[in-house]
Amino acid sequence: MRILVITTQDRFFLSHIKERASYFRQQGCLVAVAAQKTSDELRKQIEDLGFTFFNTKIERKSLNPFSQILALIRLLKIHSYFRPDISYHLGAKAIFYGTFTARLINSKAGIVNAPIGLGYVFASESIKAKILRPLVLWLYKLFLNPTNSRVIVENLDDIHFFIEKKCLDPKDAFCVLGAGVNTGVFHPLPFSEKNKVLTVVMAARLIREKGVFEFVEVANQLHKNKVPVRMQLLGVPDYGNPSSITPKEYEDIKHNPALECFGYQSDVLPFFQKAHICCLPSYYREGLPRVLIEAASSGLAIITTDTIGCKETIRDNNGYLVHPHDVKKIVENITYLANNPEELKAMGDRSRKTALRYFDSELICKRTFEIMKTLTVLF
Repeated sequence: MRILVITTQDRFFLSHIKERASYFRQQGCLVAVAAQKTSDELRKQIEDLGFTFFNTKIERKSLNPFSQILALIRLLKIHSYFRPDISYHLGAKAIFYGTFTARLINSKAGIVNAPIGLGYVFASESIKAKILRPLVLWLYKLFLNPTNSRVIVENLDDIHFFIEKKCLDPKDAFCVLGAGVNTGVFHPLPFSEKNKVLTVVMAARLIREKGVFEFVEVANQLHKNKVPVRMQLLGVPDYGNPSSITPKEYEDIKHNPALECFGYQSDVLPFFQKAHICCLPSYYREGLPRVLIEAASSGLAIITTDTIGCKETIRDNNGYLVHPHDVKKIVENITYLANNPEELKAMGDRSRKTALRYFDSELICKRTFEIMKTLTVLF
């Protein structure tokens, strides 16, 4: 069985998809990866894992018509060369381009489409987002759920959304909770080995809808109230995103005495293992944030918003859900946990159990492959 994985960039494949692709290989499948190459080093990492790599050169945020035509031609050549039995698309652009080209080359190939949240276009109230929204919705109606396809969504709200908008047949819809986490790698340290001062970490692309400024304001209020806490921010602006914070705003954050700004981190595990709480005050249209399940697996209490995607990570009393923009409530929750270390430890222990029960990558990989096997292709 030949499976072609199409996604945005090489780095996204390595951070979110490689475990599933490796599982497919373990089941005897031949797997190739098509994505934008951002560096020779990342391409080599993918090839060293045993995958054939194709560079799509698809710019994640580009809307240039000429570039889009060239990208479609490249994908047509990739499909024609590799001849996949199943084409597996992750993310909106991969779904639209991948489904279109797969069907042109082989009308009978199986297609698995996986929207990873609805993102900026459906979360932002900017003029650009509002203009793009009807177009993106129309493309989903065309390409999300063609004949002989399955759709894997990371939360039930998005399944209901696509069904309501007549983009998805309920019989082809499956909910799989995120990308999964390697619970063997993301494991907790003993509570006694964590930072001596209560440490709260946020790891995200620095765009407004991720709640960056809410996190900064939480840090400011805790600092003003003299609560003994370290607030750590991991991430950099995403200047390709219209909602990215500006260079000036980023400089201000880096020089804010109320928090520590560590920039981009390729490995968040050392930060998670030393921290006590992961806070993601997002109002982005998430799928299921990987950072939250990695934090849960590392034994952190979770504080996040009662929004689509984020709320899926709060189970069995392993943290707190707050309304979007509710800085006051986040400050109250952190202050309470700072004064109640036994409850803080218990929440972290429950997070670990939640990760093992719901988010372990082996469960996610197995479930994804089972869904693929429901397609009418030869296994």
